[in-house]
Amino acid sequence: MLLVPEGALVLNGVAAVALDLVDGTRSLDQIVETITSDFDVPAERARADLQALFERLAERGFVKC
Repeated sequence: MLLVPEGALVLNGVAAVALDLVDGTRSLDQIVETITSDFDVPAERARADLQALFERLAERGFVKC
C-alpha cells in the first residue's frame, strides 16, 4: 500500500514485488525476468503491465522512469 494525499493505493502482489525491485540498479528487463520467474505470467504481458504500472507511478512522483 502506498499512502497519497488523496488516500491510498493498494497494490496487488505482483505490483508490490515489482515495486520492491525498483532500487535504481535493476533494469526493466531484470524486473520482468524476476516477475516471470516468480509468477505464472508471460514475459510480454509482464513487460506491458509493469511499463504501465511504472508510468502511472511516475506520473504521481513515486518513481522516476
